[in-house]
Amino acid sequence: MVQSQKHFTRKIAELTVLYEISQALASNLDLSTVSNQVLEILAKKLEMNRGTITVLDEKTGHLSIEAAHGLTKEEIARGKYKIGEGVTGKVVERGEPMIIPDIGKEPLFLNRTRARGDMKRQNISFICVPIQMKGETFGVLSVDHLFKDRGVSFEEDVRLLTIVASLIGQNIKIHQMIEKDKEKLIEENRELHSELKGKYRLNNIIGTSKPMVEVYKAVQKIAPSRTTVMIRGESGTGKELIARAVHYGSPRADKPFIKVSCAALPGTKREVIQALPKWSKAVLNWPMKELYFWMKSATLPCQPR
Repeated sequence: MVQSQKHFTRKIAELTVLYEISQALASNLDLSTVSNQVLEILAKKLEMNRGTITVLDEKTGHLSIEAAHGLTKEEIARGKYKIGEGVTGKVVERGEPMIIPDIGKEPLFLNRTRARGDMKRQNISFICVPIQMKGETFGVLSVDHLFKDRGVSFEEDVRLLTIVASLIGQNIKIHQMIEKDKEKLIEENRELHSELKGKYRLNNIIGTSKPMVEVYKAVQKIAPSRTTVMIRGESGTGKELIARAVHYGSPRADKPFIKVSCAALPGTKREVIQALPKWSKAVLNWPMKELYFWMKSATLPCQPR
């Protein structure tokens, strides 16, 4: 009867843990924050202490602790392994869980983090399960348990932790996909800016007359500076091309180039110019120093810098 009650209580605790972990994973996309929440839940609800999530770096082929509960920053920093090294490395190498009933008697347990003090006196058991997705092992989830009259088999702990590891694995893969997409977008943005720089180089502007040569010299002189520039000229003479040449020749070439039509804005030209810093912050949420404005009216394009 007592054993049955313990079993029932354990099952309720497991369901509660899985529910809370699922909620945590669904509520936040920040991998570090979510991982720490998962480990905290395991510690509070099931007394699974010093939980760590160790992830494989595809570039270096090494494992390092990405999240931990109950470890200091220094201890986390020491948690680095090669594949096949220690219990953590073996789990990644084999793709199978490992149970160490007493870490003080296990040569494979390296205590790399040095977070457990004298292991021989504490009777700590260690459970380590692989984090996998489609047969690929890319990390491990591990926890400590005080070895005592548990009333719960190690196999039950492994079963639960395997489910948790699967949930963590999905979250890690989603995070990695987001990061790859972000890197791809950054690279595409960099390439587009490079193309624009080439397109709006001065040598792509037609004109070899003496006045145009003077314009080119002026552009080369002012582009690196932070001065405000006013470009004047008749309609269709290429004022915007010159404005873009100034922008893409400046240190802020990777910032937005925004065209604003004064004719479409209320008030005088002077009022519009004075309102620009406030307008850019309210509408675009960007500081003026990061923008290049091309304001076009009948004859008044300008560039606050």
